[in-house]
Amino acid sequence: MSIILTLGNLQYPIYPKEKADIMQEIVNTPEPPYYAVIAPAVLSDDISGYFEMALKIMDLANDVEGFLGIESSFQDRFVLSITYWTSLEAIDAWKNNSHHMIAKNTAKQRWFDRFFTRIAKVERDY
Repeated sequence: MSIILTLGNLQYPIYPKEKADIMQEIVNTPEPPYYAVIAPAVLSDDISGYFEMALKIMDLANDVEGFLGIESSFQDRFVLSITYWTSLEAIDAWKNNSHHMIAKNTAKQRWFDRFFTRIAKVERDY
């Protein structure tokens, strides 16, 4: 089963529904401190293949020691993804992962009109 994501006048199937649902859940994080990588982006007109790549990258991130989860939200062409990590070393391992680097470069060149990354230390949550 799949779901359809609507962005403006465009519709994109997301496969499989179970994986797409995971990206729109609140992550169950441990007691602080831990880290958040905040990645807002504005999508370009051509995002064919973007969502499939995002799901593949999420699968790869799950195998990185220190990855806690991801929260994502879409509104028209604005995407906000927040990943949670146990340490800065885990974030660096992910940043330097060859598959992630290829996906990020493709996103910057093809799928994103604007993109930025912020890293924050979570010291308190409730």
